[in-house]
Amino acid sequence: MLETADVVIIAVNRNGIILEANSDAYRQFGYASDELTGKSVHLLVPPNLRKRHVDLFNQFAEGSITELSMGRRGVLQGYRKDGTFFPAEAGIAKFFHDSQWVFVVTLRNISARQKAEETLIWRATHDSLTKLPNRRLIKERLTSALIRTNERRRDVELTIENNAGLLFIDCDGFKLINDTYGHDVGDELLIMIAERLINTTRPGDTVGRLGGDEFVVLCENIHQEQTVITIAERINETLRSPFDLNSNKMKVHISASIGIALGHGSTHSAEDLLKNADVAMYIVKERGRDGWHLFSDKIYETMTRKLSIINGLKTAIERNEFTLVYQPIVAANSTAIRGAESLIRWNRSDGPVSPAYFIPVAESNGSIISIGRWVFREACKTVARIQNESGNNIPPYTSINVSTRQLNEDGVVAEFTDILNETGARPENIVIEITETSLMVDINKNIKVLKELVSLGIRIAVDDFGTGYSSLLQLLRMPVSIIKIDREFVDGLDKKPESRAIASAVINMAKVMQKKTVAEGVENEAELFELQAQGCDMIQGFYFYRPMPADDYITLLKQKSMVADTANSPGVYSVIYVSRASDSITHDEIKQILHSARKENSELGITGFLIFNKGYFLQLLEGRQDSVDELLRKIADDRRHDDVRIVLRTFNERRLFSDWTMGYWNMKDTGSDIDFSTWQKQTLSLLEISNDAKLCYAFFEALSSKNL
Repeated sequence: MLETADVVIIAVNRNGIILEANSDAYRQFGYASDELTGKSVHLLVPPNLRKRHVDLFNQFAEGSITELSMGRRGVLQGYRKDGTFFPAEAGIAKFFHDSQWVFVVTLRNISARQKAEETLIWRATHDSLTKLPNRRLIKERLTSALIRTNERRRDVELTIENNAGLLFIDCDGFKLINDTYGHDVGDELLIMIAERLINTTRPGDTVGRLGGDEFVVLCENIHQEQTVITIAERINETLRSPFDLNSNKMKVHISASIGIALGHGSTHSAEDLLKNADVAMYIVKERGRDGWHLFSDKIYETMTRKLSIINGLKTAIERNEFTLVYQPIVAANSTAIRGAESLIRWNRSDGPVSPAYFIPVAESNGSIISIGRWVFREACKTVARIQNESGNNIPPYTSINVSTRQLNEDGVVAEFTDILNETGARPENIVIEITETSLMVDINKNIKVLKELVSLGIRIAVDDFGTGYSSLLQLLRMPVSIIKIDREFVDGLDKKPESRAIASAVINMAKVMQKKTVAEGVENEAELFELQAQGCDMIQGFYFYRPMPADDYITLLKQKSMVADTANSPGVYSVIYVSRASDSITHDEIKQILHSARKENSELGITGFLIFNKGYFLQLLEGRQDSVDELLRKIADDRRHDDVRIVLRTFNERRLFSDWTMGYWNMKDTGSDIDFSTWQKQTLSLLEISNDAKLCYAFFEALSSKNL
């Protein structure tokens, strides 16, 4: 009867002695025919489990339960005659027969099933290509690692915080290789990347593949940030080395952007670490790739704010949360308002959001298109109001910032034309501002669109000039009327020689190209003076006006129209003096004077030129009046100067010498290879020349134009 079953069946008595067994029992346990009869059933379990097995058998024999079916007892270990094991599931039943209890054991070898299950589990938890743990297994191991940090924390001997670390690795350049050479090459490269990661990390670290070209490394027992940073740096270094692809006999290059996150079981979940490391990785992407970044609470706050901005921008226009304010732009040498820049403000219900935060987000997610359209329409409405208030007078211009994404939209010129017609704003009263950096993104397309806008009568301004990478040639190609000097070069202009040099170069270049200049961010009188001295055309900044609502701006224009414009500065104070050099002065001393004077004068904002000839100095000094007069007093007291006499005092609109140095000319070196003896009728000293102030000024004017 027992032979009809396809499972092991063994009958035993109350003492566990085998009474009968079917052939499958002999085959599974490796015994010859009839070897099992009379043996203890407990011999069929591993030696270390036999005592426990006897106890369980006796409990069942003496208990009221008559049957335990397969599956209720879990997985057991079968013990073969040769000492090997196999997994099994078993059931047991008892019945009373011929005045004794008989126990029937049924058992099934589940090795094949268990192997199939293990295969399924492996496939469900591993990446089939690289054989690495996949996202599911990584999360399980990460969760376990975080639990272990809590367990170790309870160890009283542990004095240093113990963390789990996660490195999120994105392979830079993989997509291009995969798209160019095909998926087979891409798969080969992924396998090689996995091998390098395994060889680069520590023993015990878990390397996994999340999908695509994204990998992770799970590190435990992290007591210092530097530990995971060192691992990240090693990974960056090893992935920079070229990969030799056997399939195509070629070398390919990639790099890695790595985000690092540390966490503890008391404060973080597996999802937290994955998310944080992912966020940190994108910081590396934004900074140019091929590097690492450690996640911090500050990054989380930034990303949370960014998400809030993204969601808020979707409905900001519908909720009328945007407004425009206008910051007047004045003529550099008078109080006349020449124009104003329209600036967007976002007033959310939970408080205002700075344009420095939401404009970059709007640029990245495309909402800048609809925002830019709204800005242009609202600004044009204000332009139309100003036109009506101005009557026959020429109104100040209004500048409108336009994003390069908006500029690249098909039909943007037609859209602007429709808005101009709709609002009644005249194009000649509008200036469109484009940042220098954005202009360079697609220079040819941008120039084409800008020329179409100029053909309507709109003028173009390059904003934040000096911060981008445009060349002079590119600038010449653009239909630009106004160049705006970035506030970075205006801030501290009176104290920073390098900023003065850049501002001067931009202003001079603009004049040569017949373009107007506007200096942004002017906040004090000293900055204003230096810009006036350089010949800047217009000024924008808090020193004159802060941004204001449209109604206040229009009221200001009405008030200004009733008051005559007045000069706000007499100009650059210029002095020419002549002095006799002391008899003992040497050429080296003159060089020493120049060295110290150039440094001190630059700090004081004084420029000019020094001429020396046959024992006399003739010098032009220009700058603020108080600074120049103080320097003249020092010169008069200097033992190296005798008989100091003022040749000319005057005010100029701008400096003659704008390169922020003190030029020097020793006339002895002039024409040294020419024989003047036949032609020289009279030799004039600088003292004699100084009697003609106009001639002296002409000397310096000529020297400034030649930049000697």
